[in-house]
Amino acid sequence: MTDKMVNGILFIIAGLGSIAVYIGLGDTGLLDKGHTEKIAAYALVTIPLAFMMTRNVVRNTFIDAGLLIIVVGLSMGLVSDAINSAELSTESDSIGEAIAWTGWSIMYLGIFITGIGYLRTNLFPNWLSGLLSLTSFVMFAFLAILSPEQLSNIGDDIVPPLWMINSLVLVILGIFTIRRAELD
Repeated sequence: MTDKMVNGILFIIAGLGSIAVYIGLGDTGLLDKGHTEKIAAYALVTIPLAFMMTRNVVRNTFIDAGLLIIVVGLSMGLVSDAINSAELSTESDSIGEAIAWTGWSIMYLGIFITGIGYLRTNLFPNWLSGLLSLTSFVMFAFLAILSPEQLSNIGDDIVPPLWMINSLVLVILGIFTIRRAELD
């Protein structure tokens, strides 16, 4: 299996992995909240891996900066999810929520910056790089601008569709990466 094939599969897992875990294992009750979050974390780690492998194809300072920001934001988001899923106390839930929105918004800021870097290369069609930048910026702005109270009130209605759209774009990046591997 070529590096580009693995890279494409990682993008697809990044797009579908956590959704499959949350819907297939968490919502059905097969796993408790703690185990669901742990398995989803393993799927989410594919996000920086996929972007890192693409970074090695073409060097670009925006891609490098975006990857660094993705890693920082993902780390914060995973810590917040671990705190929330431990269900230790009301205080720990508050701490986890305080970290969550900042961490996830930072991750999407990193994806946005990476998308700008992709626009400056020929790794993907410009429309796809632009779509990655647009969708991740919308998610970033939504999470970054609204207060935790606002996100608690309306976040459950808006975050899932935005998350699904961003996930779909990651899957499309994976398909284009795999196709690029077949064309070489």
